[in-house]
Amino acid sequence: MIIFLLWLWITNLALLFGAELDAEMERGRQLQAGIAAEHDIQLPPRDTRVIDKTDAKDDTDIEQGRELCRSRGESV
Repeated sequence: MIIFLLWLWITNLALLFGAELDAEMERGRQLQAGIAAEHDIQLPPRDTRVIDKTDAKDDTDIEQGRELCRSRGESV
């Protein structure tokens, strides 16, 4: 059991080190390309479905708020 837990810990460290190395290499490529990546890596999002859905909901909320302001709170 101890050997298994040690193996899991070492594997976890290797994965974390690999992810960190990959992120730093990507940041270096972006800096060489002239992209401002001093603090954050500039990557496009993989999936924008939730972002698009949230933006659409925000737009409808804003429109409903404007309509409420135009009607001054009176029911239609």
